[in-house]
Amino acid sequence: MARSNRRVQGRKRGQGNKTIYVLVDGETEQIYLHQLKQFENLKAISIKPDLPKKKSLRDQYELIKEEAKHYDNAIWLVDFDEILKHEREFRGKGKSPLTEFNEYYTELDALENVDVLVNTPCLEYWYLLHLKNTRKFYASYSAFEKDLNAKPITGYNKSRKYYVARPGIYAKLKPNMLNAYNRAKQLGNYDPKNPQQAKAEIYRLFELLGIIMK
Repeated sequence: MARSNRRVQGRKRGQGNKTIYVLVDGETEQIYLHQLKQFENLKAISIKPDLPKKKSLRDQYELIKEEAKHYDNAIWLVDFDEILKHEREFRGKGKSPLTEFNEYYTELDALENVDVLVNTPCLEYWYLLHLKNTRKFYASYSAFEKDLNAKPITGYNKSRKYYVARPGIYAKLKPNMLNAYNRAKQLGNYDPKNPQQAKAEIYRLFELLGIIMK
């Protein structure tokens, strides 16, 4: 979406608080966002990271549209590896997963308070950018998993136990976040015509939340 510099806008609730709904498709993303909320002490913003009960593209698309009616900003955080995997497995019956997603992406672009943030291949690519400067495209997490075994997240794994072990994954990565933010921004935003490109659009979440990188 071509709204990377947009800040949270919309209805004021209570004492000017902003309400933000974030749709994610994995528990690790949900934990990361909860830790972000706590670490950054976002008193004026209410964030609700939500795991959908049904994970089909259409279900998530319909859910984000519905939640946009009730929140100042609705954000769909998409790990693109599953879409690419299903696209590779597509055998030509009906719409391909990529065509379906791009249609939803275009329709949601017309909604002022909705943002679709694509991570290609997944959230872990954002973590990788905390550790190194890369533009390399990976089709899946397993293709670069070994590169994440480095300070400050030595021994990284997707378990809840690892994520919540003190001080928490967000706090571990925070000192390198400015580098990750700048690297992710240089990668640009998702291009429906060129989907197989490395992206970490979660950097835009920090802009939407008004978090200053330093």
